[in-house]
Amino acid sequence: MNGSVPTPKDHTDILDSLLVDYVNGGLPAALELLVETHIAMNNKSARTVDLLLHVGGYLLEESEPVSMSEGALEAVMAEIERTKPVQASALQDNDDPLVSAHLPRPIADYMPDLDCAQSWRRVGIGLAEHQLDFGQTKGKATIYRIAPGVAVPTHSHKGSEITLVLAGGFSDENGSYVPGDIAIQHAGSVHQPVADDDGECIVYAVNEDSIELTGPLGRMLNLLVR
Repeated sequence: MNGSVPTPKDHTDILDSLLVDYVNGGLPAALELLVETHIAMNNKSARTVDLLLHVGGYLLEESEPVSMSEGALEAVMAEIERTKPVQASALQDNDDPLVSAHLPRPIADYMPDLDCAQSWRRVGIGLAEHQLDFGQTKGKATIYRIAPGVAVPTHSHKGSEITLVLAGGFSDENGSYVPGDIAIQHAGSVHQPVADDDGECIVYAVNEDSIELTGPLGRMLNLLVR
């Protein structure tokens, strides 16, 4: 479970920005969960977060001292503990079959039972979704299940989309993705993910805005769901 983020080169900068914002506490809850889970699955990103935390600590030591409010130290220590990366090797020893077989924490805490049909909404042949509610006024956070070999309908994005592979894998116009990998779609991009043939693909996607199916049939379906 050590993804390489096989996206175009400029996406590496986006990932780095996400990690910086994560350490600084500047991400919305849906993206924070995505990045936190990615860190648990990707040792390279976990090391980057460790480095950022150490650099932040050094800069704090070199800065001029200021008076701290009551309880400030406890709050900082609690935040550091919360953002402490979970190494991938530690996940292999987890006794929870759901976590060890499919999902690392923290995303496992948000994941419904894979066998509970009521928790999943079918959105196409071989495609189901479970939406997470973080109270955001715009955008959507969704866990998708894609059956082996199934192609998601071609669609475009009105806003950016950041997707983390949790289990299985898929390919699209930009490359192939395995557990721990992050795929990024910019506003206006069009793509068609296709799940690998060797097992179910589970991803967690955070969309800044809505998506629309493309092609004559897709445009007809878009009208039906509005």
